[in-house]
Amino acid sequence: MAVALNDVKLYLRIDGEAEDSLLAQCMDAAESYLVSAVSDYEANYAADAGYAAKADMVKLAIIAEMYGNRDPSNDGRVDFPFCIRSQITQLQYYVPAETEGGGA
Repeated sequence: MAVALNDVKLYLRIDGEAEDSLLAQCMDAAESYLVSAVSDYEANYAADAGYAAKADMVKLAIIAEMYGNRDPSNDGRVDFPFCIRSQITQLQYYVPAETEGGGA
């Protein structure tokens, strides 16, 4: 399940269409960030529904962070909060479950 604009608006509690263009940019940037930051992101996303669900929540959190900190007069913070960084690390070190008969 990919994150849709309606999902983002619900997550951020945004009504109306005034912010749709900005939200679409944040969505693209969050997806691009994860593809670049996490090895085998696209393959794991396509192959494992649990991975995809976690990745979608991370995307929503990244989008919320981008949207909430878009003011150029903010505090200058460049790092994502710990909870987002931790979830990205979990995606990075994801190990697919072994298939039956794969034996160890």
